[in-house]
Amino acid sequence: MKTLFDRQIYEAFTEPILVNARRYLWIATANIKMTVVRYANRFVSFPDIMSIMIDRGVAIRIIHAELPSGPFRQRYDRIDTKGQLSSCVEFLHCPRMHAKIFIVDGTHALVGSSNLTGAGMGAKARDKRNFEVGILFENDIETKPYVEYFDHLWIGGQCKDCGRRGICPAPL
Repeated sequence: MKTLFDRQIYEAFTEPILVNARRYLWIATANIKMTVVRYANRFVSFPDIMSIMIDRGVAIRIIHAELPSGPFRQRYDRIDTKGQLSSCVEFLHCPRMHAKIFIVDGTHALVGSSNLTGAGMGAKARDKRNFEVGILFENDIETKPYVEYFDHLWIGGQCKDCGRRGICPAPL
């Protein structure tokens, strides 16, 4: 277990671990904004990273509270011309989602304050990124509670007693 602050999130998790997922990537976040990260010595948008992951057979699930930003959706739609992303990336819109959890292959989890945004993931310049903290878990034993929690949310484990069914865009 490691504590990461600010740019360390990008340097120790986003670039070396998240973008290199091999089996699955699960993300719980309040916000999704256009994020650009370095991959294979070039900078690419997160929708492009998702497309690269899909090509390698990575399954992607994202639980989010707010609708993704316009620039994120525009890039996603631009590269999803054949429906590859929309058939392989699963989104669950939950207005109550405020947890920030990134799970990679069940062996790594970043849990903390970072949303799926450039400022949150430490990818922005020093004067433009947020002040963030994350705890990085680096084995399946430490990661297991977060995998189980995410899965519980994903299958609607909280929906019955949520109390917000009337405003939920996709109650399970």
